[in-house]
Amino acid sequence: MGVCGILCKSVILIFNILYTVVGLAFLGVGVWLRARYSDVPSGSGDYVLIAVGIVMLITAITGDIGGCGNKASSLATFCVLLAILMAAQLALYVQREKVDNRLAEFYGFLYAIYITAGDPVVGGTLRVIHYTLDCCGAVGVVGLDPISNTCPDTSGFLERFMSPCPIVLADVMGKGPPLAMGIFYGNAMLMVATMAAAGILLGLQRKPMNHQLLPQNISVY
Repeated sequence: MGVCGILCKSVILIFNILYTVVGLAFLGVGVWLRARYSDVPSGSGDYVLIAVGIVMLITAITGDIGGCGNKASSLATFCVLLAILMAAQLALYVQREKVDNRLAEFYGFLYAIYITAGDPVVGGTLRVIHYTLDCCGAVGVVGLDPISNTCPDTSGFLERFMSPCPIVLADVMGKGPPLAMGIFYGNAMLMVATMAAAGILLGLQRKPMNHQLLPQNISVY
């Protein structure tokens, strides 16, 4: 298959590792929230996490089978799943106002749970959100907000004053923090690169092999 095939497999493998880790995290948090706080309105955020986690895991597994196992049918399915994920990300950007509202609603759900129950899983989820969005709770002041222990570390007085997360989430898909938008666009570029690698690898797998002609015994009757 040559160097080209090895590079394509490497890109697919890196993509699958990242999507497996993130997919497991989404699925685990979603299942935990649904099982533990089924009576608390969440705005369907837990169901979204579960669905996204399952799709990401299925995509990664299919890519492993197709890329590492040299299965053309699985690799073709992997390309289709990647196309669906790319279309879904584009749809999220087009409907960014609705997405922002859903994210703010889900954040309020996590915020209320952590204040009342102090759940460590919810606290870890809030910490990821705060560090990604560079915000702190509903107040925006480290030390004053009741969930300040999940906010980014600060060293100076002025650094304690951060943006409240609901305000950031109100336009996170349009003018979000650099890290959040970097993750969004980085994921899009990674999917494009992986889809290109999968397409090239699929073409190499379907390329007809050159068969050597075997000598035939000629019988004279």
